[in-house]
Amino acid sequence: GLMLFGGGHGKGYVYEQGVLVGHSSITQVNFGPQLGGQSFAEIIFFKDKGALDTFKKGNYELSAQATAIVVKSGMATNTDYSNGVAVFVKPKSGLMAELTVGGQKFTYKAY
Repeated sequence: GLMLFGGGHGKGYVYEQGVLVGHSSITQVNFGPQLGGQSFAEIIFFKDKGALDTFKKGNYELSAQATAIVVKSGMATNTDYSNGVAVFVKPKSGLMAELTVGGQKFTYKAY
């Protein structure tokens, strides 16, 4: 059915220079007309140590106001970083029609 609020939650791992350094969780909230459901994988690249250190402080947020560049799967591999961050999203399954505004909030715990 048609919904006005949506959300999601997930968990992932944080690597620095190929070494597993911690884990992260993501909470996503959307507001606006949306129909369907989807599953996706998301990978975030940090341009430099400063950008990664900001993420590792915890309570990191990405918003619809283009805090980061979001690149859909299949687009060019050369991307620009916005505020030191590039985000790649790969749909896994589902079909979603939406016109929403929202954001993602991340937490980080070091190993």
